[in-house]
Amino acid sequence: MGSKPSPSPFLLLGMGLSVATCLVAGMGLGYWLGESIGASVPLTLVGLVLGVAGAVATVRNQMRRYM
Repeated sequence: MGSKPSPSPFLLLGMGLSVATCLVAGMGLGYWLGESIGASVPLTLVGLVLGVAGAVATVRNQMRRYM
């Protein structure tokens, strides 16, 4: 069996930016939607949870070829 390639530093940097984007977008969208209907805290938390889920899915998909 051949060894699998290791991820490049640029891929890891891009992955970090993807995680940050998912978290900020989820929280921002939750906050914006919450402010518009008057429930900012619960919807910000929902947005955070969705952002974390999106970040985990993104990292898992990008790292699948190196595992």
